[in-house]
Amino acid sequence: MRTDKIVLRAVVSTLIAMAVLFGVMLLALCFIFPSTMMQITYNLGMEKWSVRTASRAYKTSNEAYYIAFATEVAIGADMYGEVERCGEVLISNERFVAYCETKDKQLKEDTSYQQYIYVQVCLAKYRLGKKQQAVDKAFSYIGETFPENNAVVAVLLTALNADDFDTANTIKTKLTALEMSVAETDKPYLQTMLDLFDSITTEK
Repeated sequence: MRTDKIVLRAVVSTLIAMAVLFGVMLLALCFIFPSTMMQITYNLGMEKWSVRTASRAYKTSNEAYYIAFATEVAIGADMYGEVERCGEVLISNERFVAYCETKDKQLKEDTSYQQYIYVQVCLAKYRLGKKQQAVDKAFSYIGETFPENNAVVAVLLTALNADDFDTANTIKTKLTALEMSVAETDKPYLQTMLDLFDSITTEK
């Protein structure tokens, strides 16, 4: 019996040592080769590690691709804090607009990647309880334009769906003011959103 216990302890100790060694190696690789590990950890379903390693790769390279990767992984995993953080870093990158244009060509879809990132950042803020920040940021992203599927529309629809009429009314007030200065080509879409707001609030 004693021999069995000794053998069992040796096996357990070996397994623990191997697990610790694997952890140390994984941690070292994350620091030394973050651009490689971000994909490996993502494939293993380790979204948090993937976001961290992609963010580290971005810090060492300043390449928009890495922080965009981190943002997209965070979006897919509903990691709203990381969506907000990584998304805003991506938007502030000097190559952001050019990167979005490249993505649009690759994706070949009608939706704008740039608007998609704006939407996700603002929705992350809203879901984190930063409702006024979400509204203010959404309007800052459209300026005096009103492109389709923009962040303002996303926050408005999310607020209406949640019966958050305080936020929805704030947005409507800002949209009504924007209607005076927005380009003629954008007015029909803006008016559609105002009409939608009126129809939903009337039903409620």
